[in-house]
Amino acid sequence: MTKEIEPIQKRKIRTKQWERWLGVAAIATMIIAWFIGYAQANAEIELFLYQAMPDASRIEKVSSDTWAAYTLDSPEEPAGYITVGEASGYGGPMKVAVAVAPDGNVLGLSVAEQRETPGWFKRVMDNNFTDRLIGKGYTDAFNLGSDVDGVTGATYTSRAIADAVRQGSRRIAGQTLGAVDVPEEPRPDIQFGIPEIVLIALFALGYVGHQRKFKYTKQVRWVSMLTGLFVLGFIYTNPLTIAYINKFLLGFWPDWRTHLYWYLLIGGIIFVFTVDNKNPYCNWFCPFGAAQECMGVVGGAKPRTPLRYRTAFKWLQRGLAWLAIVVALLFRNPGISSYEVFGTLFDLQGSMMQFALLGLVLLAALFIKRPWCNYLCPLNPVEEFIRMTRGWIKELWPKTKIKSAG
Repeated sequence: MTKEIEPIQKRKIRTKQWERWLGVAAIATMIIAWFIGYAQANAEIELFLYQAMPDASRIEKVSSDTWAAYTLDSPEEPAGYITVGEASGYGGPMKVAVAVAPDGNVLGLSVAEQRETPGWFKRVMDNNFTDRLIGKGYTDAFNLGSDVDGVTGATYTSRAIADAVRQGSRRIAGQTLGAVDVPEEPRPDIQFGIPEIVLIALFALGYVGHQRKFKYTKQVRWVSMLTGLFVLGFIYTNPLTIAYINKFLLGFWPDWRTHLYWYLLIGGIIFVFTVDNKNPYCNWFCPFGAAQECMGVVGGAKPRTPLRYRTAFKWLQRGLAWLAIVVALLFRNPGISSYEVFGTLFDLQGSMMQFALLGLVLLAALFIKRPWCNYLCPLNPVEEFIRMTRGWIKELWPKTKIKSAG
C-alpha cells in the first residue's frame, strides 16, 4: 500500500513544482509584453489632428502641445487651434485631439488613443456622442446629464471624452487665445452611491456568512448572490472583468474619487483573500455566477467534469487567461482581449457570436454547475495563481527566517 502511495505523492509534488515554474514563466512573458507595449505606445498623432479639423489644409506646431490649423479660406491666419486632451476612461487614459476656434468654441475632435472595451466604445461612437460636444465653449462644464447627454451603459467612456475635450479647449483658451476667464479644472466629486453601499453590504454579508458558528450560511449566500445579480448586474452593470485587472497591471490607476466602487471591490477582494484565503466575490456575489446558479436550480445542475478531461479544461482556462493578459499588455489596451459575456447578458449588447456563446453557457448551466466559472472565466486562474503564490511564500518564509537566525 505504501509503495502505491509514494508514486502518487511524488507525482503531486512534481505537478506542483511544474505549476510554480510555469507561473514564473507566465509572469516573465507578461513583463516582456508590458515593456514591448510601452515601447510602441507613442503613436503618430498627425493623422488625428487632421481628423479633428478636416477642413485644415496645413497644420503647424506652435508650442509643445498645441498646433495651429490653416484652411484654404484662411491661409495666413489660423482658422483654429488643436491640442490633445487626456482623461481617464474605463480602460485607462484616453487621448482626444480637440480643435478649437479663435472664439474658444469646439470645432471638432478625434479620439487619438483609447483603451475601452470595444463594445462600449462602439456604442458611444454609434450614438454620435462626439457631435454633442461640438460648439461647446471653454467656460462650459461638460457635465454628463446636465449640459451634455451621456450614453447609457457607457458612462465612463462618455465622461472621459467629455473631460478630455473640456481640458483641451481650456488649455487652448488660456495658453493660446489669452482668455482670462478660463475656469479652473474641477476637482471631481467623490462618487459614492447605491453601488458602493451595496458592495460594502455584500462584503459584510460574506464575512458574517463565512463564520463557522453561523447557521444560515446557505440562505445568506443566496441573498448575497441575488443582490449581486440584480443590483451590480442588471441595474448598474458593474461585474468584475479581466479588463479591470489588466488596467491595474498596466498602471492605469484612475482617480479614486470617480472610481471608488472599483477600489472598494478590488481592495476588498485582496484584503479578504490575504486574511483568510477566500474569494468573497466569485462565490458570493458575482452577478454572472449568480445567473448560472439560478439556471442550475431550474435544471438541477451538478458538477460534471469528466476526470480524464479535467486537466485539459483547467489548462485551457489558464491559457485563455494568460493570453488575454499578454495581449492587453502588448497593445496597452485592457479591454481588447476581454472575452467575457457579462455585458451581453446584463445590457443586451454584443455581437452575434457573443449572444451565441452566452446562450450556450446559460443552456449548459441548466445541467452543469457554473460552466463559465469552472471552464472559461479568466478570473479563476488569476485566483489560483494568487493562491499558489501565497502558499509558495508561506513555504519559503520559515526557511528564510531560519537562515537569517543562523
